[in-house]
Amino acid sequence: MAAPPLASSEAQQIYQLSVPLPRTADTSLHLHLTIASRHILLFLTTTSANPSFDLSLLSIPGVNSSSTTSTTEDVLNPMRGGDAAVPRGKVGVGSFVYAMPSLRNNKETICTPLIPDMATLETTERIARILARRLQVPVYLGNSMNFAAMGAGGSVEEEMGVVRDVVETVVGVWGKKDGSS
Repeated sequence: MAAPPLASSEAQQIYQLSVPLPRTADTSLHLHLTIASRHILLFLTTTSANPSFDLSLLSIPGVNSSSTTSTTEDVLNPMRGGDAAVPRGKVGVGSFVYAMPSLRNNKETICTPLIPDMATLETTERIARILARRLQVPVYLGNSMNFAAMGAGGSVEEEMGVVRDVVETVVGVWGKKDGSS
C-alpha cells in the first residue's frame, strides 16, 4: 500500500550541503537538512580524505564488524554502563536530540537527548537549542561530527567556529525556503 501524498502544508524540502572545515586541509562537514512545515530534521557528520582521520566509517558493534571476536585492546571502554563500546578507528552513530522553543519565553528551549553519545552530546544539544530558539520550530538533530583532524585537534574555539558555521548555514537555508531572497 502506497503512502498518501503529502498535503501542501506538509511538504518537505531536503538540502544536502558540504562545506570544508576551517583549519583543516581535507576534512569536510556534511549537512543533511529536511525542512518540514512544523519542524526541521538535521544530520551532521564529518569526512576526511586522510586515511588516518577517516571519520566516515560508521560502525555498529556486532552488526557490521569484519571479525566476530573482539579483544579489550580493540574496543574503547564505554562512557556509561548502558552504552555499547565502539571499536578503535571507527566513529559511532553519534547523538540524536530533540529541541523545541519554549512557548512562554523566546529565550528558553527544551532539549531532550533521544540517543545520547557522550562524545557528541554537548555539541548536539547546543546546536539544537540555538536553532530551535532562532527559528522558533522544533529541531531533530543527529550529530556524529569529529574534530580530531582540525588544526588544534578540536579545541573549544574550533568547535564553536563549527557550531557558528552550522547555525549560519541552516538559518540561511531557512530564510530561503519559501523562495524569498
